[in-house]
This record gives sequence, C-alpha cells and structure tokens, in this order.
Amino acid sequence: MTPITTEPCRVDAGTYMRHLCAMFVADKWLWMVAPVAVCGMLAIGLDVRFIIVALMVLFVVLPMILSLLYFYYGFSPEARWSIMEKTVTIGQQGITLDFTDTRMKKHVIPWDNVLHIIEKDDAWLLMLAGRQYTCLMLPASVIDPHVAQLLRQLVAQAH
Repeated sequence: MTPITTEPCRVDAGTYMRHLCAMFVADKWLWMVAPVAVCGMLAIGLDVRFIIVALMVLFVVLPMILSLLYFYYGFSPEARWSIMEKTVTIGQQGITLDFTDTRMKKHVIPWDNVLHIIEKDDAWLLMLAGRQYTCLMLPASVIDPHVAQLLRQLVAQAH
C-alpha cells in the first residue's frame, strides 16, 4: 500500500470545542438536567426560591463545568494536533502528522491507538485511546472517498 498524503489542513478551535462539547453533553446530559429539574420541582412544591438555585445551576455551575472541559481537553496535545496546520500521511504504520510550524515535531499515531471514527458534516473525529474524549479531528474537506475507505479499512484491521 502506498501512503496517501493530504494537502495542508487544520480544524478551527471553535469546531474542535463544538464537537467535543457535543460529545460531552450527549454523554452527561442527565447529570446536567437533573439538578435543574429537582430545583424546579422543589420550587413548585416547597419554596419558590429554589428557582433562583435552579437558575444559578443553569447559568453559573454548568458553564463552569464546560470551562473545565475546555481547559482539560482544549490544551491537550491532541487538540494542538487538530488545530495546527499540518499534512496528514496515512500509511501502514499509522497516521503521520507533519506540521508546517517548525516548532512542532512530526508525530505518528499508530493504528492501534485509533479506536473508531466518527464522521460529521464538517470534520472526521478519530477517537484515540487514552482519555474518554480524546480525538484527532480532521476537516472533512481533505477526506475524499478514497481516503475515507482507506481510513475505515485500516482502523478495522487494527481492531
């Protein structure tokens, strides 16, 4: 198999965080809705002041949780790999990231570190082993049908 190299690409930081927050909220929505719902029920049944508590949870606590998510995952090496301009080479050994910024060194992600692929309209999320929401995000514009088929095949072979 001959390696395939993409044109220089990058994902916006906003796109990266939007997809990351969407995955987080999809997994943890119950823990976010439950306190607000409990406070709403207590406001109806016991005391109206619980509405203030529910609003505080909604507008203070939940944004703080999302800001912790931003700092925990937004400053990870994988986030840097996704938002920095790079060329991606897909080969038998893995995915090689060659950054245009000379301060970043070349990095190879072996295929056994790629757990699965999530395809979105504007980006492809290559979910990596490690922390729960760790992913390498590639813009959908560089993934043509041939590259998509090769990616799916190599990830399936590794697992």
